[in-house]
Amino acid sequence: MAKTALPLPVRPEEVDAAWLAAATGCNVSTARVVDVILGTSTKIRVAVESDSLPPTLIVKGGFEDHSPKMKEMYRNEIDFYSRIAPHLPINTPRCWYAGSDPGSHQSIVIMEDLVASGVTFLHAQRPETRAAVEKRLLALARFHAASWYDPKVTPQGRGWDWVPRRFTDWSMVYAERYLSEEVWRHYCESPRGAAISVRLHDRDWMRRALSAYNTIEANDAQCVIHGDTHLGNLYVEADGTPGFLDSQPSVASPFNEVAYHITGALDIADRAGWERELLDFYLVALAQEGITHDRELAWLRYRQYIGYGFFIFLINEIRFQTEAINTAYTARFGAAMLDHDVMYLVG
Repeated sequence: MAKTALPLPVRPEEVDAAWLAAATGCNVSTARVVDVILGTSTKIRVAVESDSLPPTLIVKGGFEDHSPKMKEMYRNEIDFYSRIAPHLPINTPRCWYAGSDPGSHQSIVIMEDLVASGVTFLHAQRPETRAAVEKRLLALARFHAASWYDPKVTPQGRGWDWVPRRFTDWSMVYAERYLSEEVWRHYCESPRGAAISVRLHDRDWMRRALSAYNTIEANDAQCVIHGDTHLGNLYVEADGTPGFLDSQPSVASPFNEVAYHITGALDIADRAGWERELLDFYLVALAQEGITHDRELAWLRYRQYIGYGFFIFLINEIRFQTEAINTAYTARFGAAMLDHDVMYLVG
């Protein structure tokens, strides 16, 4: 499925029948762009006439002014569809092409149109039920267990050493741009910054925390994580099966992903009463996959990693998510930061 030799379009109007045929290897007699959805990546809905493709497809890639700055993120997602999802148990949209153009910033995935498939998309401003989060944790436990390893025992990561690490590599270069004094102050003075305690506006602590996470993670259980399991990247199929979109995979602590999902998915009032039991549910699901982990250490790591999700949504740009969505998430993570004294736990 993954290809790199094909030149990739950088404007929506370049997504035509000839290019789609070359990318998918299928006959495409006509192609028409019917919708362009802007965001971190651009999603282009294309109506096609083909004897082997569905009537509509989604072409996802970097088609906007900010896209050249996001090229590593786009390539990382392509790796998920071409090199990770085919080999690990995770429910994602069907994919016909995933590739990068070495001559430009562009990376593109051609995938199933989930709207046409009748799935239900989740939304940040509609917090999830406990039962729904349990279903997703069960799916994540299976996914994590398939690549789980202890770096003290298996330094090479069971063949996943090529996957970028969450707190090193390009992701930390990306994070650094938001830690400048001016940029940090801008977000602290925004509505989302006003929705949290001023104690959490500590830029120096945030910088130390991101470095501390790298140290913590180096000595803990690790696995390939989806990397961005907030509600806007999730869907549910008609039979209730959880689905996962828009991955930013990395090798990281599984408890980073669990904390990110639980804290972001639940209403503040519900999270406080359910999170410990939900973490236990995840640990039981892991045990069913043959993975055991110390309960108290898992609880510590869960609480420590809340700070990562807090950082992500405090500095998330409004061209990627609306201010209302960023504020909803920042408020949830900010409340959890105070509930668990995360600044103390991380140091």
